[in-house]
Amino acid sequence: MASISHCAFSHDTQYLAFCSTDGKLKIWETSTNRLKQEFVPNLHLSSPCSVLEWITVGTQSTTAASPWKKRRKKSVSEDAEHKEIIAMGSANGSISLYDISTSSISDKLTNGHSSTVTALTWSHNAGFFTAAEDKHIIEWNLQDKSVKCKWKSGKSTALTVLPEGKSLLSGDKKIKWWDLETKQILGTFTGHANQVTALRCAKVGQETSYLFSSASGDDYLSVWSLNEVKKDKMPVGTLILPDEVLSFSIRATKESHVMVLSVTRSGHAQIFKYQPNGTSTKPSKPTLNVWVTADAGQKESVQQIPILIANLTEDLKMVLAYGSFLGLTIEKVEPDFSDGVQCLVRTNLKKTKEKKEEAVTKVKNLDINNDKVEYIGPADVGSSTLKRTKSGPDSQIPLQSRLDNLSLNAEASTPDRTTSKGDNMAQLLMQGLHSEDKDILSSVLLNKRESVIKNTVAKLPVQAIVPLLKELTTMLEGKTFPSKIAVIWLKAIVTTHAAHMISQPRIRDALAPILSIIDAKQMLLADLSKLKGRVDLVVSQISRSKKQDITDECLLVYQDQDSSEEDIDFGKVELGSESDDNWEETSDQERMQEDVENGKSDEDASIYSSD
Repeated sequence: MASISHCAFSHDTQYLAFCSTDGKLKIWETSTNRLKQEFVPNLHLSSPCSVLEWITVGTQSTTAASPWKKRRKKSVSEDAEHKEIIAMGSANGSISLYDISTSSISDKLTNGHSSTVTALTWSHNAGFFTAAEDKHIIEWNLQDKSVKCKWKSGKSTALTVLPEGKSLLSGDKKIKWWDLETKQILGTFTGHANQVTALRCAKVGQETSYLFSSASGDDYLSVWSLNEVKKDKMPVGTLILPDEVLSFSIRATKESHVMVLSVTRSGHAQIFKYQPNGTSTKPSKPTLNVWVTADAGQKESVQQIPILIANLTEDLKMVLAYGSFLGLTIEKVEPDFSDGVQCLVRTNLKKTKEKKEEAVTKVKNLDINNDKVEYIGPADVGSSTLKRTKSGPDSQIPLQSRLDNLSLNAEASTPDRTTSKGDNMAQLLMQGLHSEDKDILSSVLLNKRESVIKNTVAKLPVQAIVPLLKELTTMLEGKTFPSKIAVIWLKAIVTTHAAHMISQPRIRDALAPILSIIDAKQMLLADLSKLKGRVDLVVSQISRSKKQDITDECLLVYQDQDSSEEDIDFGKVELGSESDDNWEETSDQERMQEDVENGKSDEDASIYSSD
């Protein structure tokens, strides 16, 4: 995936500009899907591009002339009064202005920042503003290319101007609201834990404005209200995304809601229809998810084409740029809200991409002056360097000896042979990558021994890394067994050739499909975990019920007796325990005891007893 700071659409979505890490500027025309300009700068490469933004510069003449000439000149050049310029911030603090009409660097803004430029923004009403790592914001005068105003603001990584042009918003981990007249802070917004990457403002109605912000590592967009100035305000809404957001664009509609189009790291696009209605504690989910896939034909696996950047037009249509920046495809699509997912199936993209890559690799050598030194990016080594040499020390070896040396059977090797299995695997892998033989590649890549894979990668030349990553991408798109082995190969490649991979400009495009596949599979991890837990619960209940039904015999039987039987048994026991005479004596004694307690004399008691 490309960095969003190095890629941007023009204000009218007519052009798409991208500046790669090697300093090459490419401009595509979105309507025709063709590369219009490709600019390779010379001297300014001593400081690579750090951020890119489209601005508009006036072309009015500053020379004195008669009123009639001024009026006539304005009428003739009315369409050319403003022209689109690409502003590129660099690591040394300067800003280069690229004129698309002349295909050259027209001007340079210097003596402003002393370190890397981190953010750019432009507004019709306010002008051009920049921020850098020197913790300052600068307002530029584009007419005489000088600093108009400069103030300290902290390290800002995102800038935007409100629609009325009277205030400015800068983002670090905290978003600050600046008054452009007094350069004082009107308010702050807290809620992001990481660096803010993008700020967008939308005006709903006549007086209502909202701010949308994203941060690195966050899988959501925050919505802030700009109506009331309060310190440390919290967001009024949150838009939930399936992955980290890379870029987004917004448009206010006539129905008083805001349409948001975002692109995530997994290569998918999402559309939100946000209705501002005060503070909402419940996060909003996307209304539409957009995917781009390649037509697999008879194949079982479907290859996803990552969306790099997207933008909304004035008529609320999507302009999608997908593929890679070596074989980019730009398409204007109307969103279909009838279903929650819109999948775009595109065919014959691989052949077009290969043709474009062949055309791009043909680079003309530049003449360098002896008194000037250029900064040349790391060499771009591709699959074209994998060529077979006509002569060499091994050219005199007989064919039978070559076949024996390429054998992967270690037990059949001769005792005097010094070639290890890792060497044989590396040679076969190079041969398979060069000839694109599926049988050779499957015999080498489907080896599941991790030690052999490590030795093969260690003996593999660096020119074969990019072609090998393409083959591993195909394995990751397949079934479970090839995917597991492809992960082992990727781990060995990153461990062994990490330093070389960092220095390669093309490695980003080679790793982008792999990262998108991994992110797409991780999206299903939470749902699969829930499903596994529920299945385990059901299986445990079934196994428990089977254990209870092992035998039909009862372990314990309880029989409740009838009440009649209890009375009979109790009576038998009582009658059998005492005789009738004893029962009568006991009754007389009880009556005498009662009389004594009631106050009768012993004599009366004796008379009563005799009677």
